[in-house]
Amino acid sequence: MNSFLKNRIFIVAIFGPTAVGKSRIAADVAQALDGEIVSADSMQLYVGLPVLTDQPDAGLLKAVRHHLVGIIPLEEEYSAGRYAKEAGGIIRDINGRKKLPLVVGGTGLYIRALLGGFSFAGKGDRQARNKWEELVKEHGTAAAMAQLNLLDPEAAAAIDSRNHRRLVRVLEAAEGKSPQESFERDRLWSSDSPYGVLCIGLVESRDELNRRIDERVDTMLTGGVIDEVNKARRMTVSRTVSQAIGFKDICEYLDGQASLADTAVSIKRKSRRYAKRQLTWMRKMPDIVRIDLAGRLASEAAEEIIELIGSHRQNPPTDGF
Repeated sequence: MNSFLKNRIFIVAIFGPTAVGKSRIAADVAQALDGEIVSADSMQLYVGLPVLTDQPDAGLLKAVRHHLVGIIPLEEEYSAGRYAKEAGGIIRDINGRKKLPLVVGGTGLYIRALLGGFSFAGKGDRQARNKWEELVKEHGTAAAMAQLNLLDPEAAAAIDSRNHRRLVRVLEAAEGKSPQESFERDRLWSSDSPYGVLCIGLVESRDELNRRIDERVDTMLTGGVIDEVNKARRMTVSRTVSQAIGFKDICEYLDGQASLADTAVSIKRKSRRYAKRQLTWMRKMPDIVRIDLAGRLASEAAEEIIELIGSHRQNPPTDGF
């Protein structure tokens, strides 16, 4: 290992769209390399909705230690900044115990925040900023969040809406030079990041990914998610939780506003759109190794990742990434 990596914590980040099979592949890698998984999923953080948010099943949780899964109360908001701080502390602990940290998820904003590369380039547009400041002042946070959800749903899911200044800056960036667009110029991580990173992106054919999404939704709807959501909605839930894919649809079904068949169609459609946004993030991530899962078993993909990690450790790039 070169001197650069000796001063940094080596982590493996595995990113991919919903339903691509990240959890199984990452667990295989972690088992083989004595690793622990740090989730980078803005919805899997929450306790009480394991089916809706597709948290790793009991077998995976028993086989490999997972962090930041099912720990945040439903009523609590969570932000990318908080994630970076808490995940960073967990990674230092894992590294201190001589284990490999694997950051696994599909929330690109969280991964970028963790790796130190989330920033808004340039001085910004004063006129645009004034517009968003007036919106927050006159119509409140809810109206501003609704606009952000239209411009950049993933940023909306990650930001702490109580931080009005940050909300305005994110709106300004989403309208003009978005965080996604900045991937075209910048590295995924900053040069002063405390991590040496191997970032891996999992891809699958569109038809197969859509099939997996459909299968997941069908399984979810017969696997306890309706009771899960019914219980959750009787409590106070955060804005983030209320925007989880499927939450609103299932509430409408429970209220008699939609049939189960129509609910399934709606959730599948929204899941496909979300997967498309995640793939857009991936395409604009520099310094990422893409692994095509087409026609391959999860174990085969895991073996390729294990080989990549070994090669990276033996011959790391001179800049440490």
